[in-house]
Amino acid sequence: MKLPKKELNRYHYALQESIRSRKEWITYYTIRIRWKKLRQRASYYMLWNNPIIGIFLWILNLPSSMLKFLDTQKLKYELKETEAEIKVLEDEMIYVDQIRWNQEEEKKLKLLDEK
Repeated sequence: MKLPKKELNRYHYALQESIRSRKEWITYYTIRIRWKKLRQRASYYMLWNNPIIGIFLWILNLPSSMLKFLDTQKLKYELKETEAEIKVLEDEMIYVDQIRWNQEEEKKLKLLDEK
């Protein structure tokens, strides 16, 4: 990475902002997953509160229940993907910090995109 120090500072700041944004998304995903679990527990309680009507409604709502399940799986996947993005961005930020503060050792550093 051959950028002037001023540009490296901007890039570092952009990485920090991106990590902060991703952490907010992680909070959002965990809250949504928790909310879905609570809704599922309430539905289960209502199902067995009145078993005859509950089973009939469960069969009637089976397609939408399957879509809700797939939506929950999608949320869990997006959560893991966001966590992986944060790890990659933090590694990149460490690399940029090394370049910013260790100019003489820049030749010894391994570029992240060269593997």
